[in-house]
Amino acid sequence: MSIDIILVVFVLSSIHPERMQGVVNRLTRLLKPGGILLFRDYGRYDMSQLRFKRGRCLFENFYARGDGTCVYFFTKAEVHSLFESAGLKEIQNLEDRRLQVNRRKGVVMHRVWMQSKYQKPLEMDICKDDFP
Repeated sequence: MSIDIILVVFVLSSIHPERMQGVVNRLTRLLKPGGILLFRDYGRYDMSQLRFKRGRCLFENFYARGDGTCVYFFTKAEVHSLFESAGLKEIQNLEDRRLQVNRRKGVVMHRVWMQSKYQKPLEMDICKDDFP
């Protein structure tokens, strides 16, 4: 099977950091040569990370939410390393920082997300035996 585009939107953050590289490696194998992987997830120091109470941190930058789900907060360097290590080439790797204001509640929220685009290189399957 080969896929043109894979969307990984708020998926990797729920996977334990020790298992992330294996997941990215498997996704890369599913992409056809020239295929694109689009990634969006939580960035380090997002307001949701800063609001976690003591005792919620399971692993460095990996937290347990009250509902039992988990979340990891990425840096640009971590995202780059995950995808480049899987053999993908960076097209875009951005840290999206936004200030959101809830005027009704008077709450200011500093949001941070990672947004990236990676491509599987084109492979040339030329065998020496194909030429005289």
